[in-house]
Amino acid sequence: MKPTEKELSEVRKAIDTIDNQMLALIDQRLALAKSLRALKPASQAAWAPAREHALLQRLLDQKSEAFPAKTMVAMWSALITCSLMTQGPFVLLCASDKTRALARSSFPGAPVETLDIKNWQAQTANTPGAVAIMDLPGPEQNWWLDLAKASRQVFVQTLLPKWPPQIQSACCVSVGRPAFKSGQVCWTIIPAHTAPKVTGRIVAQEKELILFESNEPVDLSSGSVSNRLDHFHIGSFFPSLLTRKSP
Repeated sequence: MKPTEKELSEVRKAIDTIDNQMLALIDQRLALAKSLRALKPASQAAWAPAREHALLQRLLDQKSEAFPAKTMVAMWSALITCSLMTQGPFVLLCASDKTRALARSSFPGAPVETLDIKNWQAQTANTPGAVAIMDLPGPEQNWWLDLAKASRQVFVQTLLPKWPPQIQSACCVSVGRPAFKSGQVCWTIIPAHTAPKVTGRIVAQEKELILFESNEPVDLSSGSVSNRLDHFHIGSFFPSLLTRKSP
């Protein structure tokens, strides 16, 4: 039976009502996010990658079948980005078209500026609210060697894209050493001749140094290695989001 114009109008009005309610709730959320800035130390970054990962994973765990995971991650990524921008400066630094496109899709609406790859670490550290989007380490991507120094200022915070899972192609790098949390992976730079005390895999290798990934912090404080763990540890982050369902 063909719906009447009145029935169509009633459904549309109900949708409009929900849209208005959603916008009001988003405004409330943004106001709460803005209030967080006053509660955090001035030196603490607004962006908390572990918190973002937990939020997105929680939503994925309880999503309905009618709401595609890709759409959910994209919508909440835009909302999270907007929340970050209410708390102060937030800018993405990119050196290529590829990383710019990835930055814009991962943090919709955030400003994107050009990264000077020759001076990338200092630029990231000295730009308020900056996150550098760096290509995944590999044969032609050895920027991670710059972090094998006591003077390093930035750390790997997470990998991109956020979705779909298991296809990461870039790293988010910013100021602030991430504290290791259960379930995260660690990236540690170690000498090629060193046998780490934990199992893991080699992400990249160059100039007799290895970028090593493990499921727990690597202990380099004993034996023939003279450098301490905090000299080589360059990041801790959660692996890909999952499509698991709540029991």
